[in-house]
Amino acid sequence: MHTLKPSNTMIRQKSLLMFLLLLLPYAAVADVPKDYYKGVDGKKMAALKAAMHDVIAPHTKIGYGNLWVSYEKVDYLDKTNAQGQHKVMDYYSDEVHYFTGTGSAVSGMNKEHVAPQSWWGGGTGIAVGNDLFQVIPSESKANSAKGNYPLGVVTGSVSYPSKGTTNTRMKTGRDSNGYMVFEPCDEYKGDFARIFFYVATCYPDVNWENRSDVNVSFAREDYPTLKADILPMLLQWSKNDPVSDWEITRNERVYKEQGNRNPFVDFPNLAEYIWGDSVDYAFSTTGTSTGGKTDDDPDIKPVLATLVDCTLQSGLSPFFVRTSEGSSGSAWTSDSKYGAKANAYNLPGKEADEYLMVSLDLTAKDDAVLTFQHATGYNKTVAVKDTYFQVLISNDYDGVPEDATWFKLDATFPPLQSSSSFTNFVSSGDISLDAFCGGKVTLAFRYISNSSAAYCWEIKDVKVTAMSIPDALPFITEDGTWHETTNSKSFDLMGRQVPRSRKGIVIRNRRKILQK
Repeated sequence: MHTLKPSNTMIRQKSLLMFLLLLLPYAAVADVPKDYYKGVDGKKMAALKAAMHDVIAPHTKIGYGNLWVSYEKVDYLDKTNAQGQHKVMDYYSDEVHYFTGTGSAVSGMNKEHVAPQSWWGGGTGIAVGNDLFQVIPSESKANSAKGNYPLGVVTGSVSYPSKGTTNTRMKTGRDSNGYMVFEPCDEYKGDFARIFFYVATCYPDVNWENRSDVNVSFAREDYPTLKADILPMLLQWSKNDPVSDWEITRNERVYKEQGNRNPFVDFPNLAEYIWGDSVDYAFSTTGTSTGGKTDDDPDIKPVLATLVDCTLQSGLSPFFVRTSEGSSGSAWTSDSKYGAKANAYNLPGKEADEYLMVSLDLTAKDDAVLTFQHATGYNKTVAVKDTYFQVLISNDYDGVPEDATWFKLDATFPPLQSSSSFTNFVSSGDISLDAFCGGKVTLAFRYISNSSAAYCWEIKDVKVTAMSIPDALPFITEDGTWHETTNSKSFDLMGRQVPRSRKGIVIRNRRKILQK
């Protein structure tokens, strides 16, 4: 068994992909008014954040008491009831509510602050307390459950929704550090990250408090404003869940209501220039948006792809089972409630060494992430992680698991129980497969047991996502076979025009070339 160390070939492939993706322009997803972002070009990090603040901070203050009037213009969906009233968009709950058409509060719903108002102690009278970008409609029970918890990933037992109830849009519970957090569903994690980016940019001077009861995500400072313990997660969420059509629509509607925009929706990779992997590069609105686009400009936009998404409750497909020697196994089965279930207690000698596997093609992928839910049973006070239950990946599996080179992946496991019963299901956390992007791999859950240690492992809701790199622009070198007109323009990988004498990787005629 190996620690995570991909081959040199994969490292070279990964380095190239990371280099290209670092510089690839993410196209803006809306028609930004001309000159709205005037003054932000050429800036980096704190200076860029300050320039964006100067753009978005001046806006119409709706007033907390008028929010429901604005919600009817901003947060309505096309679906209507028999009375022709529009459905209310709700990030927090699956329950269905409809606007009254009168601008009145919707029964059973609240006005919810994404960044809780208790974090600044200033009530709803100040701008951050009634900003349409960060105060949104929510079903009241979900709002109460969210409370003033920060964003995070629930790894322990779930507090909300409670047993016997369902709400697929959010949950609350303790994270890996034991703190209570609010976790939105995957579909909206990027939305919440971009709202946090907006709040940090628009309101750095709010009196963000240091509290003993909850970890406030913001600090009263010009930069970075967002605290270091939450920034990596927000940046990853924003990558994993790209800007949606709904966010674009809502951005336009809010702009009409209060006269400012969320720049992190207009420029999906802006956060990377302020806090993330592109802080060494100057930001350019023409290099990261469709504004000023010409026929020669690059048209590259990585797309989020879902490679695996299965509950394993109605069969093991697309996974398959092999023993360490490569034969069919019998310890792994599918359970309609608990998903894939491995238990060798009734096998001869209680002996098993079986792999639940799935093939993944990460050849033209980046930012690959694995998540799943799992529980353990019968292992009273016995640590099973890595000893009996392993999460593995291989780039040379060829039919016989014991002959392959496997690398361990670090998943969050359930805490040890004091009895012999089963644990609650917990999230594995976001497990990066980045080191293996650029090739084909096999992902495996390995179950090991013997006569003195025959424990049970349950796995469900397995999901693998990655950013697909468009293949419309293959990486090529000039070898005399490609002819072009002498007046073709050259662009750097930020989408900015550069001289034809510029050496290095450039884009001409929608092709990446090595300009010598």
